[in-house]
Amino acid sequence: MTKFQFETLPRWLRDFVPLIFWMGLIFWLSSQQVLTGIENETNKKVIHKTAHIVAYAALAWFWWRALTAQRRTTWSILLTAFALTTLYGISDEIHQLFVPGRYGKIFDVLFDAGGALMMVLLLRRLKWLRLFPETLSFLPIPTGSK
Repeated sequence: MTKFQFETLPRWLRDFVPLIFWMGLIFWLSSQQVLTGIENETNKKVIHKTAHIVAYAALAWFWWRALTAQRRTTWSILLTAFALTTLYGISDEIHQLFVPGRYGKIFDVLFDAGGALMMVLLLRRLKWLRLFPETLSFLPIPTGSK
């Protein structure tokens, strides 16, 4: 049996489809009038702000992958990923101004940008993050002979 090699997938499938999917998921979540039914206001804020940081850190990672097939971490590539992520965060908050029960908040953009910045800095420091998911061993694929 051979192992599935992630890098054998076409680049559009590896890098662009996940980016578009993630952006669509953020857009869909932003379109919901109520995301969670958390009673405690402090817990609600912590969960929502953490979600902003994590979601936009992931978006910055997806943008970085789409911007460089060679997985380079030059400042120009990383800052472009940061800028595109932050612009999407701004557009997301503008979008929420038109959703009943939701409000666009400048502080949410700051949390989005903070998540993107954290990812940019992590990409510079952590090699495994740059190599993921290509370095994973996936399920074996039967070769036809036994």
